[in-house]
Amino acid sequence: MTAKSVYWELLVKMRVKQVFLEKMKLIKRDRVKRCVGILLLILILVIPIQPVLAKDEDNTTTSGVLTYNETWSGKVHVTGDIVVPKGITLVIEPGTIITFTPNSSDNDVRLPVLDKLGVNKCNLIVKGNLRIEGEKDNKVVMGELIHDVNGQTTISWDGVIFEGTNVSSVINYTEIRYAHIAVTLTDSSTPRITNSTIANNDVGIVTFDLSAPRIDSNKIHGNRLWAIICYDYSFPMISHNTIKGSEVGIGCEDSSSPIIQYNRFSDNSVDILTQDSSNPARVGNIFSNNT
Repeated sequence: MTAKSVYWELLVKMRVKQVFLEKMKLIKRDRVKRCVGILLLILILVIPIQPVLAKDEDNTTTSGVLTYNETWSGKVHVTGDIVVPKGITLVIEPGTIITFTPNSSDNDVRLPVLDKLGVNKCNLIVKGNLRIEGEKDNKVVMGELIHDVNGQTTISWDGVIFEGTNVSSVINYTEIRYAHIAVTLTDSSTPRITNSTIANNDVGIVTFDLSAPRIDSNKIHGNRLWAIICYDYSFPMISHNTIKGSEVGIGCEDSSSPIIQYNRFSDNSVDILTQDSSNPARVGNIFSNNT
């Protein structure tokens, strides 16, 4: 074998070896990628992905403005006005008991329409949505009896105020007691108030300013002045309630047009009072023992 042929043979062997080594590197790199991919897959399957939760969603705001959606349960003591702003929902679970610092508020909010309402008393002001989700055998309770040492009044907080078109709001199987006005509705608000007891307040429900709530199947008893009073072109649907023991069962004033149907009125000084161009529709109501 000549020197030239030996040289070419060595050159071919070196080239073969180089190609072999390059292929081994590629195989090794591919194996590493596969191992990393398998490891990532195992991590994804084994380690649960934790959802991103809204900050402070488990906290309970007892005075001030809600920043995130909240859910209340158990016992909640409110010390000042609470505002549920637009875009925020407050859910109150069955069995929740809500009390209020009597005749005091550490956050007194002035309302543009009802600026004198609730001064120095706690309010729950709803511009977003409020869902009180009581159950028949596990109701939500708002307000407690406070004994005034002077024997003047048991009214200790101001009430729930709906402002704006809060179409997803509902008060269901709830007791609202010892408020100045248990529920106030203004600025086209449209919540549903159903299966609840609204009792022992100065006024049960007030509707203003094109509000159109559905007030259905409630016990509205023992409210000192009005059980329900409608103002200012509001047109609530008031159906299947028992309305008992007030100076006025339902007042209709200032061009309001409520639908009043299939209610039971008893022991009121006046059952339905109509004034100031109001035009209520009345269907199938039952009256007894009204003076």
